[in-house]
Amino acid sequence: MRTAPAWPLSTGFTMAAGALLAIALALAMLSISTVLMSIALAAFLALSMDPAVRAVSRRGVSHFWSVAIVAGAFLAVVAAILAFIVPATARQFSYLVQNAPEAVENLPNSAWLSSVEQATGLDVSAVLLQALESVTTPESMLAISGGVLRAGVSVVGAVSSAFIVVVLTLYFVSSLGAIKRAAAALVPAYRRARFSAVLEEITTSVGGAVAGGVTLSMINAAVVFVLQLLIGSSVPVLMALAAFFITLVPMIGSVIFLVVGTVGALFIGPTAALVFAITYFVYIQIEAYQITPKVMGHAVDVPGVLIIIGAMTGAALLGLMGALLAIPVTASILIIIRQITVPRRDAQVHPPPK
Repeated sequence: MRTAPAWPLSTGFTMAAGALLAIALALAMLSISTVLMSIALAAFLALSMDPAVRAVSRRGVSHFWSVAIVAGAFLAVVAAILAFIVPATARQFSYLVQNAPEAVENLPNSAWLSSVEQATGLDVSAVLLQALESVTTPESMLAISGGVLRAGVSVVGAVSSAFIVVVLTLYFVSSLGAIKRAAAALVPAYRRARFSAVLEEITTSVGGAVAGGVTLSMINAAVVFVLQLLIGSSVPVLMALAAFFITLVPMIGSVIFLVVGTVGALFIGPTAALVFAITYFVYIQIEAYQITPKVMGHAVDVPGVLIIIGAMTGAALLGLMGALLAIPVTASILIIIRQITVPRRDAQVHPPPK
């Protein structure tokens, strides 16, 4: 039989103070969510650059100069994005917003859509109009972007966030070894060697997986850019940028963009949509069976079903960033299970004493 606490008033105040402290901590985490997202993005980029640092170091270059070379290449890419991709994307997005209503209005009058309706007996134009009107308004585009375009409204905020991400990325890349040693120092000495080995395997495997995923998305974006130019698209840079971010999600990203790109090509014409769909579908097959095995190499092997579940869960929690972070997190958990949990269970050959 349980007895009442000796000091019920003080116990109640202590519990209430603990609850208030937990609520305050949750509100504080919510208020700095932008900073936490910047840190997570910087860590994501640093992990993707770590394999390049290792590759340069294997050629006999010192760690300092390896980091300097990779950091210089990263800054050159950032400068190229600011100089070429950002202005082109802004112009093409503005063009898309201005011309989307007219394109949607003229869609039912197209000859190819009328022939499709006559052949199938379906009111395809009504369905397409309803779907397109829901996603081509500025409000819907801002909502679909998951906050990225809303952040772009505040130029100062966007520039400062990008600057913070670049600085943190360079810091994480240059001090990744020191960070791992500091983390190992928090572990008891008798477990430090095992912890360091598992942590090294996690950073190496996950870094390879992240770098491979970014490389595949860059190749995918380049293919989409060329295809958009071939079919006469007026927004090739915008479509390539969308392909890059969408295909960062493994397995399902390319399939999703196949639908997105085909629907977008319908505004050009049925022939353009058919050419894009067939060509991009062929590329997806080549990517899956030829490019991906060569690019990913010996990166951690994550079962496809876990990739899909992790991506869906991360997207539901944090949007696109959550879907991206779900893959490294899932891979890290798998390594821990394979290297620590499974060996411990295998060592338990006898039942515990009663």
